[in-house]
Amino acid sequence: MKKSIILAFDDQELMELQRIILDGDETEALRFLEKHFKDKVRAALEGEGHCKPFFEIPGRSAIPGEFSRGGD
Repeated sequence: MKKSIILAFDDQELMELQRIILDGDETEALRFLEKHFKDKVRAALEGEGHCKPFFEIPGRSAIPGEFSRGGD
């Protein structure tokens, strides 16, 4: 299954990324990835911080407006 990671960069971060790309700076590229992607990748793999379909939320029925009653 594909997972999405959404990143937002300010102008300074975009300029830093552009500089890394233009310089071919592998050390700074790894540092940039660790700084901006590490937590988001972990969260995506663990299913955190991501929009989920209604029916995947624990305690919810597949039909909006109805709650499942575990074990009933």
